[in-house]
Amino acid sequence: MMLDIDPENPPNSNSGSVSSRSSNAAKSTSVESSSANTGDSSKSNFIKTTKLELSGQETKYVNRLRYLVIFVLTLVAIAISCLIYFLVDSANTEAMENDYERSVGHLTDSFLEIRDVRVASLASLAIAANAHGQDHETVWPFVSLSFFQERAYIPTFQSGVLQVSIAPVLSIKDKADWEAYIVGDGADVAWIEESIKYQESLGINNYITDYGIDWRNKSEHKTKHWINENAVKLPTMDDPSLQYHLPVWQMSPFMSFDEVNIDILQDSRGEYARECFEQGAVVLSGMSFAPAGSLESKGRQTATYASLLSIKASQPTEYQGDPMSNFFIPIFDSFTAERKTVAVLVGLFNWGALFTGVLPNNFGGIDLVLHNTCYESFTYHLGFKGGVTPIGKGDLHDPKFDSYRHMVDGLQSGIANDGTKYGRPFANSTCKYSISIYPTKIFFDEYQSLAPMIVSVIVFVFCFAIFLFLVYDRLVERRQAIILQKALQSTAVVSSLFPRNVRDRILNFNGTGSPNQVVTDADGASIREKLRSGKLGQETSKSPYGHTPETYNNGDTIADLFPNCTVLFADIAGFTAWSSSRSPEQVFTLLQNVYQAFDKVASKRKVFKVETIGDSYVAVTGLPEPQEDHAVIMAKFARECLEKMSEVTGALEVLLGPDTTELSMRFGLNSGQVTGGVLMGERARFQLFGDTVNTAARMESTGILGKIQLSHSTAELLKDAGKGSWIQPRKDVVTAKGKGTMQTYWLIPKSSSHSKDSKELPGVPEDNGGSLLADDKSTASNLMLQNVESSDKMIRLVGWMSEVLVDYIKQIVAKNEASGIAFTKRCDTPFQSKNNICLDEVVESFNFIKVTKEEKQLMRERYLTVRLSEDVVHQARLYVQKIAALYNTSNPFHNFDHACHVTMSVHKLMKRVVADGTNSEEGNIPSLEQERKDCYGILTSDPLTLFAIAFAALIHDVDHPGVSNGQLAQESPEVAEHYKNKSIAEQKSFDISWNLLMGDEFNDLRHAIFPRQADMLRFREVAVNIVLATDIFDKEMGDMRKERWKKVFGSNDSKFLIADNERMQNTRATIVLEHIIQASDVSHTMQHWHVYLKWNKRLFEEMSIAFAQGRMSSDPALFWYQGELNFFDNYVIPLAKKIGECGVFGVSSDEYLEYALSNRKEWEMKGTSIVAGMMKSLQNKPTATCA
Repeated sequence: MMLDIDPENPPNSNSGSVSSRSSNAAKSTSVESSSANTGDSSKSNFIKTTKLELSGQETKYVNRLRYLVIFVLTLVAIAISCLIYFLVDSANTEAMENDYERSVGHLTDSFLEIRDVRVASLASLAIAANAHGQDHETVWPFVSLSFFQERAYIPTFQSGVLQVSIAPVLSIKDKADWEAYIVGDGADVAWIEESIKYQESLGINNYITDYGIDWRNKSEHKTKHWINENAVKLPTMDDPSLQYHLPVWQMSPFMSFDEVNIDILQDSRGEYARECFEQGAVVLSGMSFAPAGSLESKGRQTATYASLLSIKASQPTEYQGDPMSNFFIPIFDSFTAERKTVAVLVGLFNWGALFTGVLPNNFGGIDLVLHNTCYESFTYHLGFKGGVTPIGKGDLHDPKFDSYRHMVDGLQSGIANDGTKYGRPFANSTCKYSISIYPTKIFFDEYQSLAPMIVSVIVFVFCFAIFLFLVYDRLVERRQAIILQKALQSTAVVSSLFPRNVRDRILNFNGTGSPNQVVTDADGASIREKLRSGKLGQETSKSPYGHTPETYNNGDTIADLFPNCTVLFADIAGFTAWSSSRSPEQVFTLLQNVYQAFDKVASKRKVFKVETIGDSYVAVTGLPEPQEDHAVIMAKFARECLEKMSEVTGALEVLLGPDTTELSMRFGLNSGQVTGGVLMGERARFQLFGDTVNTAARMESTGILGKIQLSHSTAELLKDAGKGSWIQPRKDVVTAKGKGTMQTYWLIPKSSSHSKDSKELPGVPEDNGGSLLADDKSTASNLMLQNVESSDKMIRLVGWMSEVLVDYIKQIVAKNEASGIAFTKRCDTPFQSKNNICLDEVVESFNFIKVTKEEKQLMRERYLTVRLSEDVVHQARLYVQKIAALYNTSNPFHNFDHACHVTMSVHKLMKRVVADGTNSEEGNIPSLEQERKDCYGILTSDPLTLFAIAFAALIHDVDHPGVSNGQLAQESPEVAEHYKNKSIAEQKSFDISWNLLMGDEFNDLRHAIFPRQADMLRFREVAVNIVLATDIFDKEMGDMRKERWKKVFGSNDSKFLIADNERMQNTRATIVLEHIIQASDVSHTMQHWHVYLKWNKRLFEEMSIAFAQGRMSSDPALFWYQGELNFFDNYVIPLAKKIGECGVFGVSSDEYLEYALSNRKEWEMKGTSIVAGMMKSLQNKPTATCA
C-alpha cells in the first residue's frame, strides 16, 4: 500500500484498482474538508501537535558541539590532505618507473625478435627454394618456384618484410644461357602473369602505378644494373671485374618488369649481397633512404617504397623518409654440411614498421635511436596507441634524459634457427645494429602527480561538509515541513482507500482498544506509520500460553451497514479461452486497458470501485455517501462500461490478435443493504458482504454475453425512478445457486449491437443434451455462430496480420542498421529456382546469424527510431490482402482465419523463447547446459528468421483444396507429378505465395525484408522448410525428423553434443523452429477446451463436406471420436512433451502439455455426444456440392 501521495493531486484513476479507489475517496475528501467536520478538526489538532514536537529549539550544548565539530573537521582536512599528497606522489613515481621498464622490455623483445623470429620466418622461403631445386632435379641458376606468390605470403607476413626476391648466382659462362632462359618456356616465365593475376585478386594492383615494359616476347633479356634512380646500364661481357652476377628473378610482390634481371652486385646492395654469398651467412644491410612521398611521387625509389607500404597496410600510405634495410639470406644447394650458396634471398623492410604497435595503447612518449657500426643513426618517437613517428637522421633524443638510456645490441650474432640441422649463421658484418631507448617529457607528463588536485578536492569536500553542517538548523525546519506533508498525505491515502466514516475510525484507532475510543495525536502518528508499512490490523492480543478469547475478540473491527446500495459484478465472457492463446503481456494489456476505462467512468459517475479479481470487476453505489438514485447511477455506469468494452477491444484487436473484438462482458446488478468493513491483515482493505452481494454475483454468472442482467429489486428501483423504459423482462426464468428460480430483467443498452444472446436467436438449439459446452452458454453461442462472420472481420484479420509483419520488418531494418550494413543496390532480381521444387530445398539445419549483447542492445535502440516508408507499409498490407484472397473461403478450417490463429500461436511462442540471442557470459553454467541456452538464443537474434516463420504461418495453407494430399494427387495428377507426389498442397501454397511476393508491385517490400541476395536466399530457405514441416503425414520426412531429434536431443553424451558447436546449435534451433510451426498448426488442441472445440468442429465440418462431395473415402463421423483420441496420444501429447524437453519456452511448455492432457481427458468423456451434436448441426445446413 503506497502512502506517498500528494493530497492536492490525488491518484489517477487509471492506475489500477487501488488507485481508482484512491481517486474516488480523495475527491470525497476534498468535499468533506470544506464542511469542516469533527474528523477534520481532529486531523488539524494532530498536525499541530506533531509540528510542535518536531520543531523544538536547539540548546546551548548543541551550539558548543557544533563549533567543536567544525574545528575537528578543519584539522582532519589538513592532516589528510598532506598525507594523501605524499602517498599519491610516491605512487606516481613508482608507476612511472615500472611502466618505463615495461616499455623497454617490449622494445627489446621486438628488436631481438628480428634475429629470433623474422629472419627464421623468411628463411623458410629459402628452404622451399632449396627443396624445389632438388625435388625437380634442376640446376641453379635455372630454377623457378611454382606458385611463388602463394609460397611467399606467410614468410613475408611473419617476417614483416615489404618485398622478397630471389637472386640466383650466375657465373659468366652461364650468362648467355640465362638471358635466353628467362624468356623461354623452360624458365616457367608464366610466374609473372600468375603474379599479376594473383595481385589483382587481392587488390594489390591498386597500389602499383606501372608495371613497365613487358620483355617476355623477346628472344633474350640482358642482365643489367641501375646507374641512377631512373636509368639502367648493360655491362660488357668481357668486364674482368665480374666473375658472377646476382640477377633478381622471382619477387613478391611483383612490382615492375624493369626489376627483373637487375644485377644487385652492381648497385648499393652489392657489398652486402657479396658478403652473404661468399660467407654463406645472413647479412643485414645498412640504412637506405629516399625522399618522403606518396604513390604519385616522381622519384622511382620513393614511389616504390610508398607502393610497398600501401600494399602492406592495404590502404594508401605515404613513405615518411625513414630508413629501409635488406635481409640477405643464402640459399643452399643441399641440406648437408658441404652445402654451397646457389642464390641469395633478399627481403626489404622498413624499420619504423617493425616497431609499430609494439607498445600497448596506454604506453607512449618514448624516443628510440637506431644505430649501426657503419656510422648511421636515425631517431623515432613512439607515441600512444602504438604509433611510430620518424624524427630524422642522427641521434635526436633529448639529452636531459640521458640517465634513463637503455641500450640493446647483439642482433647479428649466433645462428638463425630455420628448422634445418645447420641453420643459417649471421655474417661477421662490420655494420652491426643496436638501439637506444629514452623517455621523453611527454612520458613524464603522463605521471605528473595528481596530489595537488586531490588535496584541493579534499579541502573542498571538507569545506562543503562544514557548510552543510552550518545550515543544519535550516534543514531541520525543512524536515519538519516534510513530516507535516507526509502526515497530510497519509490522511489522503486512507481517505482514498476507504469510505469517510471508516477512514475517521481508522485514523482514531491504535490497534489496542476499541475503534470508537478517543486516542491521542501520538497514537494517530503510530497508526499512520502502520498504514505506510502495510501492517495495520496485524497486531493481536496474545498471551504467553497461546491463543486466548481476547485474541479473537479484541475489538479490532471496523464495519458498517449501508442500507441502500446497488452492487455490480462484471465478468469478461470467454476470457479464459481467449487468454489461453495469448502471452501474459497481452492478457494484462487487455485487462489494464479495459479496467482503466471502467475506472474513468466510475470516477465520472461517482461509483465506488471495490476491487478487481482476475477478469471480474466489482463496484457499488450508495456508499461511502448515501445516494438516493444509486440504482440509476449504477445502470448508467453498466451501460457505459459495456460501450467502453467494445471500444477498447476494437482498438486493441490489431495489437492483441483475432477474436479480441468478440470478447464482451456479462453484467449483474442487485440492490439492497450491504455490510462494508475493513478486513485487517497484512494488507488492510475494504470489503462488502451480505445477501445483496451474493445475489449480484448470481446475476452476473447467469447472464449472457453482452447483456446487463438486473435483479427484481434493482428493476423496481429503476421503475420507481421513472426509468421503466430501460428494462425488459427476461423471457426464461433463471435458476441461481442458493436462490432457486428468479425472475430477472435485461437493462436495454443504448445500442442493441452489444447483445449476443444466442438463446434468443431463431434456429439455434439450447444445447446438445448437455454434451456441447453445457457448462458455458456464451461459448456454446460462439460455436453455433462461428460461420456468421461480421462484415468487417476479414478487414480486422488483415489489419492484425499486417501489423505483425510490419513489426517484424521494423526489427529487420533495425538489425541491419545496428550491424552497420549499407545497402546501395536493391535486391529486385526474382529468385530463380532452376526448375527445382521446394522439396529439393529441404535441409537438415539452417545457418543462423548470431549477435553480441552490444549489437542486440543497439538493435533495440534502433527499433525505437525506425520509421518504415509508406510504400513498404502499404505493400505489406496489400500482400496480406492478396494472400487472404487466395485462401478458399469455402473451407471451414483451412482458411485465412486459421492462418491468423496459427500465426498468433507462432508469435506467442517466439516471444516465450528463454534466451535473447546473444553470446552468454562465461561463468558457472555447465558446458552442456550453456550449449543448450546458446542454441535457443539464435532463434531470437535474427529478425529475418522470425519474419520467415511468421511468413510461413501466414501462407502455409494458401489455396488449400480442403482435402488430403492423397486426394489432391488423384484430382490433379499433373500437379502431383510436378511436386513428386510429396507435400503437394504445402509446396503449391509456397510457390503461389512466393511468386506473388516476387511481383513488381512488391519491390519496396522485398528490399526492406532482404536488401541483399544472400538475405533473400536465407529467408527462402527458412520459409520453405517451415512450410514443409506442416505436412505431418509424410512418413519419409517424419522419420527423418524423428531420427534427427533422437540424435540431437536423445543423447546425453556431452562430448558428442558439443563436438561441433555451431552445427549442433543450428540443428537444435532448426528443430525448435519446426516444432513451433507444428505446435502452432494444431495449437487449438493445446489451448483452452472451448478453443479446441471451435476448431475441432470446423475441421469436422470441412471433412464432412469433402465426404459429401465424394472427395473423401470415409465418413468422418464414423472415426472422429476415436481418431481424436489417437491424434492426442500419437501426435499432440508427444509434441507437447518435446516442446518441454527442448527447454525453450519456460513455463509455456508446461501450459501446452497441461491443456493437451486436459482436452484429451475432456474429449474422452464428452466426445461421443459432441460428435453427435456436430452431426445434428450439419444436418440443418444445405448439402455442399462439388465446386
